[in-house]
Amino acid sequence: MRKHKIIIEYLYRDAANYKLYEEVEIINPYNFELVDFENWFRNQLIDEKYFVPHDFGLIKPQFPNYNPELDHDWCELISLCEES
Repeated sequence: MRKHKIIIEYLYRDAANYKLYEEVEIINPYNFELVDFENWFRNQLIDEKYFVPHDFGLIKPQFPNYNPELDHDWCELISLCEES
């Protein structure tokens, strides 16, 4: 059975509102159809929009001048799609 690959696009916005985009391709661990994977992933989101990339084994985009007193670990989900 072919494993579906999912592309996750997300955004990190620092305390000064500078933005970094990230796009990662993962192998769908449960081989869900895209709609099922999206439902599962969206159910994990904070306030229906945000997530902590490390919780999913993903990297968090980060500027070199990260200040832990001002910045955070949350990223905003932009989109999920299946690799074509």
